[in-house]
Amino acid sequence: MTAAQNELREAEADCEQKERWHHELFQRGSKFSSTTEESKASYAVSAARNLVSHIKGNIGQLQSRITSPQRIAKAPEQFAQATQTLDELLARKRTATGEIERLDSLIAKVSKRIVAAEARIATETQLATQTMLDAEEEFTVPEALAKAEAELRLGKTSLADLQGKRDGLTAKLADLPKAIREAEQRFINCRAVIAEIELYEQLMPVMKQLARASATRRQSHYDHKETRFEIEIPRDLVESARSDLEDEMLRA
Repeated sequence: MTAAQNELREAEADCEQKERWHHELFQRGSKFSSTTEESKASYAVSAARNLVSHIKGNIGQLQSRITSPQRIAKAPEQFAQATQTLDELLARKRTATGEIERLDSLIAKVSKRIVAAEARIATETQLATQTMLDAEEEFTVPEALAKAEAELRLGKTSLADLQGKRDGLTAKLADLPKAIREAEQRFINCRAVIAEIELYEQLMPVMKQLARASATRRQSHYDHKETRFEIEIPRDLVESARSDLEDEMLRA
């Protein structure tokens, strides 16, 4: 589309210049210019106008084939937004998944310490009970038992905090798959529009040859629609393109 619009601006500027020259010759009259020169200028203006009209027709055809002009204008911005949204969602998923893995590691570590503390408490309680029964004076809770009980309380508090954080992240992560699927579909749709625009930009220079091929096919096949021309794409190129598209999604 950009190339066609640039070509149109150049053609319009050339046409305007030829029109001014023809008008100047016409104003001078036959005293200062020959009829042949004015005729050549008139022919040049006609050819320039036809070229402008032809390019405008190509641009109009390009716009109508792809989508509305407004959507074409918004396509790059929409594709950029779709890409950014998908990247952000995937980044959030990676961050949340990594944090959950970290919390799982900490939960396993704290759980192991809790089990060990409970085992020490059971052992120290038996020893302390026997000591208390044998003691004739005031009994003091053994330091090892008190330490194990404190470690158990701390471990349970830490475990509850870690599990709460993990549950919160898991809830957030549960909402992401749907959002990511929608973002991926939006990305695919926007990418398809961009790819089609780029395709027609590349096709415009050879559109005349395509039109000729379509017109000749119409002459030999009466059921052929002249405004469409089907081209077979080699299978290896299709496979390569599909692989590239999949790689784009994996890199996102």
